[in-house]
Amino acid sequence: MSDERTSLKEVVADYLRQNPDFLESHPDILETLELKHSSGNAVSLIERQVEQLRASNEDLTKQLERLVQVAAENEKLISRLHRLTLELVPIESRSDFFTHLGNSLLNDFNADILQICLLNPDLAAEAGDDVIGLDPDDPALESFRPLLEKGETTCGRLAEAKMEFLFGSKARWVQSTALVPLGESGSLGMMAIGSSDQNRFYPGMGTLFLDLLADVITANLSLDEPEEQRRRA
Repeated sequence: MSDERTSLKEVVADYLRQNPDFLESHPDILETLELKHSSGNAVSLIERQVEQLRASNEDLTKQLERLVQVAAENEKLISRLHRLTLELVPIESRSDFFTHLGNSLLNDFNADILQICLLNPDLAAEAGDDVIGLDPDDPALESFRPLLEKGETTCGRLAEAKMEFLFGSKARWVQSTALVPLGESGSLGMMAIGSSDQNRFYPGMGTLFLDLLADVITANLSLDEPEEQRRRA
C-alpha cells in the first residue's frame, strides 16, 4: 500500500510539472492547498510562492550588485593598466622598464612583494638587480612547470617550498600569491606578486589585468635588438 501511495504521488508530481497551468484552470483546488511554515502555521500555496519569489529576487539583486561591483573594479584596473602601458612603452632601458614596473605594482596596485624570474641570464642582467636570472634546467623550476604551462595567472596559496624559492626569508609574511607566466607557457620566466592578505589573491578570481600585463612584459622581453644597439639607433 505504501508503494502504491508513493507511486501515485510521483504520478501527480510529474503531471503537475508537465502541466504547470493545471491549478490555474482549477482555482478551487488551489484555494484548498496549504503548506506548513517551520513555525507550524498554514499558508496558502500562493502565499508560499510569493515568499519564494521574494527570496529569489533578493538573491538575484545581491548577485547583480556583486557583478556591478566586479565590473567597476575591472574598469579601474584596465584604466590603470592602460596608463601603466603608456608609461612603459617609451622606456628604452630594460632596467628602467622593470624598475618602473616594480614601483608601480608595489605602490599603485597594493602589492606587498614582487619577484620576477627570467630564464635568460642575459635578459635578467639587462633588467636590473631586482630581477633574478635562472637556468631553464634548474631542478627547482620543475615544481612550477604545471603552473607555467597553463599559460595564465594562478592565484592562491603556494606550497611552502615554492614560496621560499620565490620570496626567500620574506616568504613567511606572504599569505597569498599571484603567479604570472611570462611568454608562451612561461617560456621567458615568471612574475610572482605576494600579499600579506590571504584574501588578496584567491583561486577563481579574475586575472585579466595580470594576464594583459604579462603580455606587456613579454613584448619588452621579446625585443631582439640589444639595449646598446637600440640606444645608438
